[in-house]
Amino acid sequence: MNRKVLIAATLTLLIIFIVRWWIPTERVVRSVPALTNTDLDYTLTDFKSEFFNSDGVLEWVIESPKLTHDAQSRTARIESPLIEIDPTVSQWFASANEGYILRNEDELVLMGNVIIRQPVAEGEHIIQTERLHHHRRQRTISTDDEVEIQTPDAIIQAGGVSIDLNTQTMEFFDHVQGEIFMDHPSSDLTLSDDIRPRG
Repeated sequence: MNRKVLIAATLTLLIIFIVRWWIPTERVVRSVPALTNTDLDYTLTDFKSEFFNSDGVLEWVIESPKLTHDAQSRTARIESPLIEIDPTVSQWFASANEGYILRNEDELVLMGNVIIRQPVAEGEHIIQTERLHHHRRQRTISTDDEVEIQTPDAIIQAGGVSIDLNTQTMEFFDHVQGEIFMDHPSSDLTLSDDIRPRG
């Protein structure tokens, strides 16, 4: 048994060494959303990685100057991340001061000056907040912090928002207020259809 553990640990260290030192930084590392199942701490620098689900569908593209994995908490901290969420369907681009991949919860958390953008035909949707959660299995993006959303025809402030990536809808809650620009062409995200205040 000890020999198997030693061999597994050695192979893991070898893989990490290859990823860190031998793969050029401009190349993309293909992986699945669950990080390597290891009991070791490790650090990756200047990396860009594509994360696929078990069906081979691309779910995240993460670029960061530094990722630090803590084995005890099963958490990976990402510095100044640039992240593409759901690239093949809804295509959201996110940036923040820092991010965390929580392996136990299968969740991505962004913190500090969080900005996410989604291109649309008339321009883009821009969401700004201080903390954002992306639940991969539930396919939602949400925050309970104050948030401002800009669309081509509206600006909305709220105490939180939940985005369903399957239905491409936004639901606002807590002190929802905003401005709607009546003379702008209607975007594909309208208050009566896809933007729904709650509470």
